[in-house]
Amino acid sequence: MRPLLVGVLGLLMLIVLSPAAGGAQEESEQLEKLTIATEADKGNLTPYSFRPPPGLHAELTSLVHDTLFLDPYTEEPIPWLATEASASSDAKTWTVTLRDDVTWHDGEEFTADDVAFTYEYYKEGPSNRYSHHAHEYPVIESVETLDASTVEFTCADPCPTLQLITLADLPILPEHIWENVEDPQTYTELPVGTGPYKLVEYVEDQSYRLEANEDYFLGPPAVQEIEMPIVTDPSSMFLALETGQVDTVTRNIPPEIEERLAETEDIEMVEGDRFSSVFLRFNSETPPLDQQEFRRAFDMAIDRQALVDTVLLGSGTPGSPSFLHPDSRWYESQEASFDPEQANTILDEAGITDSDEDGVREIDGEPVNLSVLVPANDPQQIRTAELVAQQLEEVGVGLEVESLDPGTLSQRQNSQDFELSTFQGVPHLLGDPTQLMESLTSLLFYANPDYEELKSEWSEATTIEEQSEKLSEIQTLFSEDPPAFTLYYPDTNYAYNTSVYDGWIPVKGHGIHHKWSLIPQAAELLDE
Repeated sequence: MRPLLVGVLGLLMLIVLSPAAGGAQEESEQLEKLTIATEADKGNLTPYSFRPPPGLHAELTSLVHDTLFLDPYTEEPIPWLATEASASSDAKTWTVTLRDDVTWHDGEEFTADDVAFTYEYYKEGPSNRYSHHAHEYPVIESVETLDASTVEFTCADPCPTLQLITLADLPILPEHIWENVEDPQTYTELPVGTGPYKLVEYVEDQSYRLEANEDYFLGPPAVQEIEMPIVTDPSSMFLALETGQVDTVTRNIPPEIEERLAETEDIEMVEGDRFSSVFLRFNSETPPLDQQEFRRAFDMAIDRQALVDTVLLGSGTPGSPSFLHPDSRWYESQEASFDPEQANTILDEAGITDSDEDGVREIDGEPVNLSVLVPANDPQQIRTAELVAQQLEEVGVGLEVESLDPGTLSQRQNSQDFELSTFQGVPHLLGDPTQLMESLTSLLFYANPDYEELKSEWSEATTIEEQSEKLSEIQTLFSEDPPAFTLYYPDTNYAYNTSVYDGWIPVKGHGIHHKWSLIPQAAELLDE
């Protein structure tokens, strides 16, 4: 089998092939068209069109929109729409300087007023994927425009990660468009951004078409036009790649077809280093999942290494109680405890016993038979749930696997109409501690008084180092009282037709399908 390309080598190759920093790529060098199959409809690619996994959202949205700094998963902030930022001694006030050579897709000038408007809009409007950056983590009390290219942010509490995370994740909106949008969640117009691509066509559940922003502040992007058919079936998606109907696919390569792809002419594979996981959400209001001791025993009964070996054919890492991705700078290294004997002891001591010796424990005379919801179009998650069900039999807990179409599954999850459900962890959940804090409340409904105390101390910390220490303590707490059961972190490998386009850059947290793979100057900025 052809060896996987190393991400660093792909990055170095692109640096060599890219024009010098500051120069625009000649139009004659642009690829005319690139076809990228994506696995899910993500709406009209505004920050308010977010839909849960599977599929890319932030990466697609960022083709159209830009942030002030680049990427919340880097070790150091990378200037993008902003050129610099400085904090006060108490880390509550930040002064941010903006570029003065940026225009919106419709030709209007980008200014500090757009930045101030954006943060106020997110703060006052309905919640969405990004709004916690303005009204909760951190709480931004005010955004003041000092001049056309300078903005001052004031937070209610210390916000030492404002530049590193908040300003690097939240897309900026054009005031002259969005000031007239009363309900952003029902807004269906094609978006106007400052990004390297303009969304020119969107057919719901079918496709996207984007065209290059030739006036992009870093120069024209490498590809003139991007076609993105939506292909929900994994087998059909990879068949389209093998037969040349598409040039790359956004779905991670299933381990069982890697060898086949390696033998396909012009198909190359690359390690993407995208933050990804599969975990079990549980409804803590449903007995016996409302008991911490039962959840501990449930967790101990899962053999995560066996899941990696069987489902991923060894291409992954067993899940950790820390929840965050092992490659995240915030991750506290911990191993899950697989101990079915101890799990049985915990259940016995909790009075959850198999009194009639039929192999299934009971509570108040009722057998402990739970159900887990899984997406019907994801064979890996289905197989994973089936194996977990087999493992739980060893401790006398029944688990029925119920596969649902993605729409029905999402409705059941949103209404808390489930006992357990598989869920795909995405980069902003696994690599952004502010998103983790928000999701512990809104997605996982985590309730633990020790966590609340640690979260308060985290919020009062004035340096990144102090916040990191508190976050480590929070993750240690998860080993005793997990907010979810992280099963594994799959290796994220991607495939593309090298004869069509070979400029893909693996970026930590994101994989390869992002705007930086399509901007000739991005390699040098990422490597600085």
